[in-house]
Formats: sequence, C-alpha cells, structure tokens
Amino acid sequence: MNFLNKSHPLTRLVLPFILVLPFLILSDIYLTITVLLSILIFSVVFRLNTINTISRLKIVLPLVLLIVIFIPFYVGNTIIFQIDTFIRIQVYQEGLYLASLIFLRVIGSFFIFISFLSSLTYSEFIEALTKLRIPPVFVGSLVIMLHYIPIFATSNKKILEAQEVRGKKISSYWQKLKTHAYIMGKSIVVNMERSEKLYESLKMRGFSGKITFARKKFKVLDIGLLVIFLFLMFSFIFIVDLQSVFNEVGKLFLP
Repeated sequence: MNFLNKSHPLTRLVLPFILVLPFLILSDIYLTITVLLSILIFSVVFRLNTINTISRLKIVLPLVLLIVIFIPFYVGNTIIFQIDTFIRIQVYQEGLYLASLIFLRVIGSFFIFISFLSSLTYSEFIEALTKLRIPPVFVGSLVIMLHYIPIFATSNKKILEAQEVRGKKISSYWQKLKTHAYIMGKSIVVNMERSEKLYESLKMRGFSGKITFARKKFKVLDIGLLVIFLFLMFSFIFIVDLQSVFNEVGKLFLP
C-alpha cells in the first residue's frame, strides 16, 4: 500500500481538481510544466505506479497530437520556419506556443487524474461520490453503469471472435465500422434488459436507491494533503515568478 492509499477517498478525488483547474484556467506554460514536474516527483517519492500511468497515456496521445499538430501552421503572425515547395508551409511562433500549451494541458490533465484516481478502488470511488452529497439516484445509476462497462466490452469481443471463427472476413474500414455498430447496438439492447432485471432484483432485496458505507473520518493526513497542495498552487500562481526560475535554470544547462 502506498502513501496515497492511506488517505480518505474524497481527498484523492478532490486533489486532482485542485491541481488541474488552475493551469486549465490560466494560460501559463510555466505553471503547467511546474505542476506536472511536481506531480511526477510526488509520484516517484510516494511510490505511485508512475510507469503504468504513463503507459495509459498512449491511448489518448494520438488523438491529442491530431488536435494540436496543425495549429502552428495557421495560428499566429511571427514566422519562425518556412518551406517553399509547390505549397508554402509556414510555422508560426504563436501557434507553436499554443500547440505546446494545449498538448501539455490535455496530457497533464490525464496524467494527474489517472495518478490519483487509479489509487481508488471501485467502492472507494462510489464512497467519495456519496460524501459529495450527490443524489443517490445518480450514484446508483453510476454503479450499474460501471458494473456493465466491462461486461459490455467482453461481450463485444466474444462476438467478434465468434464471427472470425465462423470465417467472416472484414477487409475494409466501412465493413469493420458496420460490424462494430451492429454489435454495439445489439449489446446495448441486451445490457439494458440486464440492467432492468438487476434493478428489479435489487428492489426485491430492499434496495431503495441509497448506497451506504461505513463512515470514515478525515485524518490529519487528509487535511495536511489538502493544505499542502492548496499552498503549492497558491505559491506557483501568486508568489513564485516561475518564468524567472525557468530562465535561471536554463542558464545553468545552456551555454
């Protein structure tokens, strides 16, 4: 068990929002890099599964690159690079800065949320939601939805494997898309029927829509973590001149 697992589930749910919201609101690349470096150091020191978290980012990395890769070519006024071929390709300084900022914001947000939320078990996540006073009907719906996501994925995989065993060959992209759409549509109908049966069986066993947990109290550790991270973000935004710090550090490594 790592250090973070000892804290209250609600603390682990709130902390990523404290870290992510400031650099999503403020267009400051120095703040974004500083927060990411701080979380990376925190992850290593307190033995979080950093390598596994980084590997999960490979899922969203192609989509993020697709979003930002064209921004430097059409946003801005200051040209820093130009290629004259049959078409003129220009790279703008402002667009490159904006693309870097968006990339770090999106990847950084995923990294922070995965780092903290991956330490939550299924029951701890639901418990944290109940502590936030979210209406029980929404929490109950979320429980059923999370329960059926892996069932839905497994069912789709088995259907595809069964089709391949029976000799069905999918050669084109549109055939693959049509097959997935048919399987997903059929699986949604089947799983909706399953969810209705599950809800009715829960009602027969006395389920009223309210989920209860054994009460856990906030410890000194939880208050300390919230205070430390709030103070860090306040310092990064209002006290420390991050640009000057990065410039001084750069002078140490650059000739």
